Amino acid sequence: MGRRFKALIGVGAVTLALVSASLAWAVVAGPTKVLGGRGSQMLPAATPGGSFLSWTLIRSGQVDAFLRPAGQPKIQLNRRGLGWNGNISGTEAIYQQVVHDQSNIYIYDTGTQTRHVPPGVNTTGWEFYPRIDGTNVLFGRSGRHHSWRVLLADTSGPSTTLLEKHTGRPVRQLLPGGVAGDWATWSRYSPRTHHGTVVRYQISTQQADALAVPRGKVQYAPTVDHVGDVFYVRSNAGLCGSRVAIREAINGGSDVRLVRIPRGYDIGVMNAVDEGPGDGVSVYFDRYNCNSGFYDSYKIVVN
Repeated sequence: MGRRFKALIGVGAVTLALVSASLAWAVVAGPTKVLGGRGSQMLPAATPGGSFLSWTLIRSGQVDAFLRPAGQPKIQLNRRGLGWNGNISGTEAIYQQVVHDQSNIYIYDTGTQTRHVPPGVNTTGWEFYPRIDGTNVLFGRSGRHHSWRVLLADTSGPSTTLLEKHTGRPVRQLLPGGVAGDWATWSRYSPRTHHGTVVRYQISTQQADALAVPRGKVQYAPTVDHVGDVFYVRSNAGLCGSRVAIREAINGGSDVRLVRIPRGYDIGVMNAVDEGPGDGVSVYFDRYNCNSGFYDSYKIVVN
């Protein structure tokens, strides 16, 4: 993990393989490209079966978040400013909109075709990296004095819980990953040392556990499914595109390498989609070209 993530989601504005491990087996289909072409196609997410796909497109200086029903024209989520995609839960697509140095989070409802602000989320601070599952909204907030926070809002209340915070130097970035059922995940990253790992959090017990990091490695871009399995990226610390692999930390089990990414490519963000009983989990991710600086979007299916 390195320089490539400075512009992701506006954070910089404030500063098949058969794989076995232990007794666990994972069958992985892919990666399969889901978005490509001119510009950068990044931050992909979807609903089960791909009935809706959402992403951010950066092209010709424009940064917009889109939602596309299968076989239909795309819908622009951000009405103005810059649009950074989050994910989709049910009929709700969450995204970040940046206008005049102010970043807020919005939800677009595919049923009513209206937009609204999730209660208990937006402030004068910089809200970013939104993820939604039901009434739970996971997001980040950064501000003055190098402050970074990961928060979980229950919009049915509403109430907001602070999951982790860090302020001051040395800077430690806290970047939300995913939320699903009783589970959430986020990453910690220290730019000075290039050290970082991911955290699995159980909402009902308020228990947070960081994944162990092998020496010389960095772990990032986490997401999670409804049984608490964490999908994340591991690579050589401080180097873009060096020994990058997507892994699965099975809840209560082993840690499995799912797929390697070609040398010279890296990953910014991942989103997990539970496809239903017997159909596995689709993991959507954006693949970054360390030389050109462009992104395309892919997915793998894990059974």
